Amino acid sequence: MKFPKNVILESVAERRNDPDYGLEFVQELGNDDAGFDEMIVVIFKYKDKYYSVDIQHLNGKNNYDDWADEVECPEVVRKEAVQYYWEEVKQVVNN
Repeated sequence: MKFPKNVILESVAERRNDPDYGLEFVQELGNDDAGFDEMIVVIFKYKDKYYSVDIQHLNGKNNYDDWADEVECPEVVRKEAVQYYWEEVKQVVNN
């Protein structure tokens, strides 16, 4: 689905909602190192569906500088994963 560039950049890309347009910021994923280089994916909600947009600032260039007036944002769904870890077995000493 396409969304206006200015709405994306002024709202969800800044971690804010846009109640007038109906966008709700949900989550930011990726690497943001204080403005030097960043590669993030912003997840936002619009009319009960979730969408994502990639924001990149690499080597002084912003990917959004090349966007048209409307940005194609794919619909996404949340998938949950179980994460396991290994822990040392502690032996109980009985006296």
